[in-house]
Amino acid sequence: MIKVYLDASVIIAALLSPAGGSAKLLEFVKLGIVVGVSSQTVIDEVEAHSLKIRQRPKEIRKFIQENSIIVRERIDELELELFKGLIEEEDIHVAAGARLTKCDYLVTLDKKHLLKEEVKKILKPIKVVAPKEILIDLTK
Repeated sequence: MIKVYLDASVIIAALLSPAGGSAKLLEFVKLGIVVGVSSQTVIDEVEAHSLKIRQRPKEIRKFIQENSIIVRERIDELELELFKGLIEEEDIHVAAGARLTKCDYLVTLDKKHLLKEEVKKILKPIKVVAPKEILIDLTK
């Protein structure tokens, strides 16, 4: 089964737009077609935006649970070392999380820091994609 690591941007987009690509990807996770994984570090990031997305942290945690997203413990400093200097500081935890959880895909909407060729090369064989790209693969 395909295993995807979900960045905060994807979870936030799914919360804000129930009909969008991120929400559609979470439907695949909820149905058990794809395994969705994230980390507590990512969930903390989503909860930090609770005012922006008009959801209380408790509602966000319920959303994570209802969508069957597996949440790994927080990424610690030692686990970040491998990517220091290679990936934007604020996004190192995302790359580390995808690698540590042995995911096939890292799904993100972050074009500025993560959806870049150099990051894709660093993370190979993990595929770094936007939700619409993986949805195309899943619906083939």
